[in-house]
Amino acid sequence: MLRKRHRVKELEAVLKQAEGKGWIVTGGGDRYFKMKCPCPRKCMKMVNCTPSGANYTRNLIDQLGRATCWKEA
Repeated sequence: MLRKRHRVKELEAVLKQAEGKGWIVTGGGDRYFKMKCPCPRKCMKMVNCTPSGANYTRNLIDQLGRATCWKEA
């Protein structure tokens, strides 16, 4: 099943990168996308459809590296 594309190209790139690492990306309606990792820890991260600021993408990538198994996948 195809998911909706993110309107912001930088965030779409992060979602595609997550899918490439095996993460499951769902949602994409009016509020957020939900990313779930394939590892046993079941890390999860929400991505807003409307970014809250100019540094949202950078902060998202930093949070993924710090609080999830992003680097392990």
